[in-house]
Amino acid sequence: MVYLTKELLNNGETEYSIRNKVSKGELFSIGRGVYSDEPQPYVDESYLCSKYPNAIITGLSAFYIYDLTDYIPDKYHLATRQHSFPINNNEVIQSYQNPSFINVGKISMEYGNGEITIYNLERLLIELIRLKEKYPKDIYYEVINSFRKIKDKLDFYKINEYSKYFKNGDSILQKIKEVI
Repeated sequence: MVYLTKELLNNGETEYSIRNKVSKGELFSIGRGVYSDEPQPYVDESYLCSKYPNAIITGLSAFYIYDLTDYIPDKYHLATRQHSFPINNNEVIQSYQNPSFINVGKISMEYGNGEITIYNLERLLIELIRLKEKYPKDIYYEVINSFRKIKDKLDFYKINEYSKYFKNGDSILQKIKEVI
């Protein structure tokens, strides 16, 4: 399991006891302020969200988590603010988002063995339409068809509000109305 220093301190540990556990091999430092009870923790979504708390799961990774596609991405897709430091991890594809809309549709949810930060379905639909050329055609159409199946669960008021943050929001909204 992956732990942040803040979580360990809230659970009764002290900085001294954390250092002591690391020196005894009971806890392993896997990054600045990130610890694990395994020497080489399994890299998954909750691990990445713990290690990179400002990153948001998006794109193919988010589509797979929401079960909108059967395609299992070979890398994790994370969005970060423009001009943020690059994520130096071979298992991550980082995209930079404009600070004015990076947090639009951002939510936290339980997934796997921890909590992850991900975009909600409404934001992901906008991302799919906005970045259509980025996705292989077969995956794009699979995800669009999945959105059509769950259209009753989507909040179109949110989609309308979210679209206002993007410079071509009206055309995105029009395209969503056409395909859904």
